[in-house]
Amino acid sequence: TPESIKRFLDQHASRQLSDVERVAVLRLLELQRHAMLMFTSCGWFFEDLSRIETVQVIQYAGRAVQLARDALGNDVEAHFLELLEKAESNVTQAGNGRLIYEKRVRPAMVDLTNVAAHYAVSSLFEEYGKEPSIYCFRVDVRDYQLREAGRARLGLGRALFTSEITTDSAELSFGVLHLGDHNLNAGVRHHEGEGEYDAMIWEVTGAFESADVPEVVRVMDSQFGSSAYSARSLFRDEQRKVLDRILESTLAEVEASYRSVYEQHYSLMRFLADLGYPLPNALRSATRFVLNTDLRRAFEDEAPSAERVGALVETAQAWELELDTAGLSHSLERTIERVAEGLLAEPADVEALGRFEEVVDIARSLPFGIDQRRAQNAYYAVLRSSYPDLRSRAEGGDESARRWTEQFRRLGDKLQVRVE
Repeated sequence: TPESIKRFLDQHASRQLSDVERVAVLRLLELQRHAMLMFTSCGWFFEDLSRIETVQVIQYAGRAVQLARDALGNDVEAHFLELLEKAESNVTQAGNGRLIYEKRVRPAMVDLTNVAAHYAVSSLFEEYGKEPSIYCFRVDVRDYQLREAGRARLGLGRALFTSEITTDSAELSFGVLHLGDHNLNAGVRHHEGEGEYDAMIWEVTGAFESADVPEVVRVMDSQFGSSAYSARSLFRDEQRKVLDRILESTLAEVEASYRSVYEQHYSLMRFLADLGYPLPNALRSATRFVLNTDLRRAFEDEAPSAERVGALVETAQAWELELDTAGLSHSLERTIERVAEGLLAEPADVEALGRFEEVVDIARSLPFGIDQRRAQNAYYAVLRSSYPDLRSRAEGGDESARRWTEQFRRLGDKLQVRVE
């Protein structure tokens, strides 16, 4: 935090540092930290240079190389790559240390312009506040404008980007054009004053509002030069989130097409199945997709219906369709976990116990296995915490407690957990 940095420098600096000197000191300390991290022992305990552990320590070294260039003006990367090239991987496709660095380390390097590019691209898909944080970077948004025209969207703005580690900062202008799907084009440049910024906004928005896409791209190239970024420029975790958003509409269109085929030709497919005639591959693919999708949604319902699930599974078996066992298992296991949490929160609630039993019954009815460990653990927790008291109440004549204990024991048989 700024406070802890100030305390540290007040204690250890021999004099009051200027802003530029403070950044230099923190860069050097960060360089020293990564020069130690790159010798982390786990990176050398494995059998190959391309393993994730060794790649991680090369990333630490890459950060040290980057900071040496920024803090000292000492570019040691070329010599470092000469040394890495001598280290051969046992995996043919990985090549040597130099190739691993160029493919997996250099693309992961981050500076303030990378952060600005990430912010620009992700701002089209996520609503940021006035001063958001992106990992260890602060963003002070000075201006942001968003325009839309059909599927196309244009984001323009400027902000002060600051590293919370080195306190290095830069005011940068940015622009991003999204034409739908994964077609993203973004640029970043140093803010050079209000006049040039306003001129950039006017020129880019003018081309966008005239619906002249080639002109928008040309203007952005002229404004931001060789600074070109895309969805690949997003930090990895955020990249997955943005791609999921982009895929939503695409997958909805695909599902609508498959569902149309399935619904229009359902009677014909039933007729073919009754005759024992194999479904043509085109109809089989559409039907398999629809049934797996419907099963996944049935599993994810607030209260999954055993009847609905049974009908879908029966249809899939009648047509000898392959079920997505891995994806469906994962969906149902998450539902079991959610329902189990409800039971743990209200263990004496007969309805919560009933919902838990229903999803266990669904899992037991499926033609593929489900990992029941979470369900068994939740059941055992209730067995230890609440069952003794409810059993005593049932033995004392409490009718609701008696019904609960009977249902609880029945559920234990299904989960193969011994009650008494």
